[in-house]
Amino acid sequence: MFLVISLYSGLKKKEIKGFFEDVAKQTEVTIKDLSFVQTETGVLSWVLNAKGAVSSEAGGKTMLENVSVTIPYGDAAQLHLEGDEGLVDTTKKEFSLRKKSGLMTVDLGNGFTIETQGFIWNESHREIVSEGKASIYGSQINIDGDVLRVDVDTQEMTVIGDVKALVY
Repeated sequence: MFLVISLYSGLKKKEIKGFFEDVAKQTEVTIKDLSFVQTETGVLSWVLNAKGAVSSEAGGKTMLENVSVTIPYGDAAQLHLEGDEGLVDTTKKEFSLRKKSGLMTVDLGNGFTIETQGFIWNESHREIVSEGKASIYGSQINIDGDVLRVDVDTQEMTVIGDVKALVY
C-alpha cells in the first residue's frame, strides 16, 4: 500500500511541475515604453525604443510596437530607423522593424535617403538588411534593387538583385 501511495504522489508532483513549466513557456509580459541598449565589449551597437512590447518567457523574443532604433554609423553619424512594428531577439542580439503600410524612410544625412518596407539587423556582420525591395536616392541618382545591405562600420551599401540605376 505504501508503494502505491508513493508512486501516485510522485506522479502527481511530476504532473504539477509539468503544468507550471508549460504555463511559463506561454506566459507573456506586456511592457510600455521599452528601452533596450545593446553594447559589444563596451562599444554601443544600437539603442532600441518602443512604445509597447509583448515578451514571451520562451525564446528570448519580444514583439514591438512603434519602434525607433538608433545605430552609430561610421565615425560620427547615426542612423535613425522608425517602424510601426518589430521584433527583438535578445539571445541573438538582433532586431527587425517594418512599416505596416507605406515605406520606411531613412535620411543618411549626406544627401541620400533610403526607402524600404523594413530592416533586419544582422549582429554578426554589423549590418542592416532591407526586408524586400529598397531604393537609395539623392539629388542626382536613384538606385532600386531587391535587397539593400548597409555595413554600419564602413558605410558601404550594396544593392542586390534586379538593380536599376538612374543618373541625372
